[in-house]
Amino acid sequence: MSSERNKIEEKSLSPKEVRQELILYLLQKYGSLQTKDIAKVLGHKPRTIRRTLKKLKESGEVESEKLGRKYIWAPSEDDFERSMYF
Repeated sequence: MSSERNKIEEKSLSPKEVRQELILYLLQKYGSLQTKDIAKVLGHKPRTIRRTLKKLKESGEVESEKLGRKYIWAPSEDDFERSMYF
């Protein structure tokens, strides 16, 4: 039983990784979204989502476009083809 538990623990994701995967899923499913919209859906503060989106942008997984004072986020062209299994 302990080997089963170790396998489960190895596969578990950190809350940050889960948040990143959920954000990528939302962007791939619904297209371009504002930070506040993603925050509302996930139940997080916009500041937390913005920080995660910036990390995803640095890694090349999302792109942003400034629209006035706000940013519109979308999956990167390369990442858009990636399969999501949820």
